Amino acid sequence: MIKVIFNEEEHRYSAIDAETGEFLNDLVSVTTLLKKHNLSPDYSMVDEAVLNAKAERGKVIHEELEKFINNKESGFTNELQLFIDKCKEMNITPNRSEFIVHNEEIAGTVDIAGFLVGGDEPDKNPITTFIGDFKTTASLHKETVAWQLSLYAYLSGNKYDKFLVFHFPDENTLKVVELKPIATTEIEELLRCEKDCEIYEAPSLELTVADSEKIVAVQSELKALDDRKKELEKQEAELKEFLIQKMEETGVKQIDNELFKITYVAPSQRETLDSARIKKELPEVAATYTKTSVVKASVRITLKD
Repeated sequence: MIKVIFNEEEHRYSAIDAETGEFLNDLVSVTTLLKKHNLSPDYSMVDEAVLNAKAERGKVIHEELEKFINNKESGFTNELQLFIDKCKEMNITPNRSEFIVHNEEIAGTVDIAGFLVGGDEPDKNPITTFIGDFKTTASLHKETVAWQLSLYAYLSGNKYDKFLVFHFPDENTLKVVELKPIATTEIEELLRCEKDCEIYEAPSLELTVADSEKIVAVQSELKALDDRKKELEKQEAELKEFLIQKMEETGVKQIDNELFKITYVAPSQRETLDSARIKKELPEVAATYTKTSVVKASVRITLKD
């Protein structure tokens, strides 16, 4: 049976015999795997001093979060307090941090795992398990993190209900983003490519010429109609402003003839709930009355010039 240890300075995972402690071989890290197969962003053009500063910030935050989750130790960063507050707001219970997952060739370190309590139907689904990652970069590369978490889950051999990323773009902000996992077939294809010394290529979909032309024709016509709609709405707004002015000047409240009926509506006040303020000042109340809805799959089509 093997045991995997991590050398932080060299960022190297090594397999050793669990009984004798004898070194067996080095393993490929998930980070290196994704970079090798072009599944992570390229920071080679970024100034090294900037990268080092960001890496140091990330290290400090990761260490504080790990100590809090594993040992309940307090810290000094604002990011830790943001995390504690977010866990209360979302009923998140973290139970593990910074643990290694691996097979015989690949290894990685999971930032966080745990569960969420409650939901729309707490009696039917009281506990939702999750695996997650901490990110301190300004931009969040969702596809890369989805691959990272999917590999961690696959290597762990456990099934998780949710894949979450805790994103700290700055010291005053924490966003919890749920990601869609990469299909197991694609994870296994990536590992096969790595084993066979091939570079992984994401699946592609080739459309026929007829399908492509239809997409362009439909989207072009919709754009033309949308442009025309915007122009008509502008003209309508100008007409309404004209009518409001004239009806207020004359005191006429209604125009009713064989072509149309126009009714003057006096100014009034309308009360609405400030949902953003409620979420900020009363997070527990907001969480209690927040409803999660299933959003159907969709595609976004953008025509290129």
